Amino acid sequence: MMRSNPSTRTICARCLNRGRYFSTTVRRSAHPSNPTPPPAAGYARLTNRGLISITGIDSTSFLQGLITQNMLVTNDPNRATRRTASYTAFLNSQGRVLNDAFLYPLPQAEGTSSEELSWLVEVDKNEVPILLKHLKKHKLRAKLKLRALDEGERTVWSSWKDHSEPRWAAYNMDSQSLSPFSSSSSTITGCLDTRAPGFGSRLVTPGAEDLRTHMAEEGEISGSEVDLGSYTVRRILHGVAEGQSEIIRESALPLESNMDMARGIDFRKGCYVGQELTIRTHHTGVVRKRILPVQLYDGSQEAFAPADTPVYDPSSELILPPSGSNISKISARKGRSAGKFLDGVGNIGLALCRLEMMTDIALTGECTQYSPEQEFKVSWADAEDGSQKAGEVKLKALIPAWTREHIHSGGVKKNNDRAREADAQRARELLEQLEEEEEEGESRRNE
Repeated sequence: MMRSNPSTRTICARCLNRGRYFSTTVRRSAHPSNPTPPPAAGYARLTNRGLISITGIDSTSFLQGLITQNMLVTNDPNRATRRTASYTAFLNSQGRVLNDAFLYPLPQAEGTSSEELSWLVEVDKNEVPILLKHLKKHKLRAKLKLRALDEGERTVWSSWKDHSEPRWAAYNMDSQSLSPFSSSSSTITGCLDTRAPGFGSRLVTPGAEDLRTHMAEEGEISGSEVDLGSYTVRRILHGVAEGQSEIIRESALPLESNMDMARGIDFRKGCYVGQELTIRTHHTGVVRKRILPVQLYDGSQEAFAPADTPVYDPSSELILPPSGSNISKISARKGRSAGKFLDGVGNIGLALCRLEMMTDIALTGECTQYSPEQEFKVSWADAEDGSQKAGEVKLKALIPAWTREHIHSGGVKKNNDRAREADAQRARELLEQLEEEEEEGESRRNE
């Protein structure tokens, strides 16, 4: 388990091997289907991510109207184009997430005009054709070219060194440098990954060669290459969702997916697709659900020690629930869903959780439904195609320190002004209406 906050409890391999696991039986041998725990320093080739090239005079204004991030330098009277990479998202007209993405600027090609900028959009690899279709629908007469990059043309990497960045790194997003790294190669682009403090860096390199081939002399890459599974474990331990298997397409809301906390939304920029609900929720609403890391177990909750991140057990033999399965209280009476399970590895996972039901976070002055003794479960039936049998697993939602701090320091807006309170109420009603429509649609599909 990795944490960048000094107050965080860390567990070495020796302690983990002799510690208690969150199941009825302690297993010492590693389960063959589970990835190895990630090292404190390393890098991973993200083969699950794809790239789209956007080139042309209108590329900047085109993206400005489609993404949550600002393409212009903040407060610049000349409206200069930002040349730094960043985390962002594409939304639909109802404010639901289509794709989580990273946006990278590319050096100007030789022989082109200064206005003809080039950008790379990194998204879930399975979503590249769908996003391309979405972009072409909005292209109209814009002077730009869209192209999905071929396999091996460029490679996406995640690189990290635990504890090297104790909090969110203060890299200037309005810098004119294409990258926060000192690499002399103009073919490399990247950014600091702001989705969690000290989470590391994102890099895009030409070709399919090892990352050290491009940055061997820079001293910025530590450790050795690990597989995608180890990166996924590290991501889940930090509570970072990625891709449309976890940030469900046309269902997830950007603030519930922690994109505000990840600096993926500029709340001061002009109009873009899906802006209205996003801005209204930020300024006047309450974000009642968040994606959180969860500990999966099949024993008793009494085995838990106080923690704000899960503990990964590579020997776990728990069967994971299907993505989108409802979370419910363990009680005789069937009540309202407490959230949805999204994805997991071994005995850890990510879930969209109702904060006032599954955690001790109090969003308003009203009484919460949270009880420390209350346990939660995910139950599922046999799959129609026979791919998975019915099962049940318990889970406990955990709140990373930075998530708690964000909610307490600014995530909740307090204002006694009647007009603002009325706006907040309308925003909450709209969110609840969207949730009800989503649940009704899911019920009809299940029938």
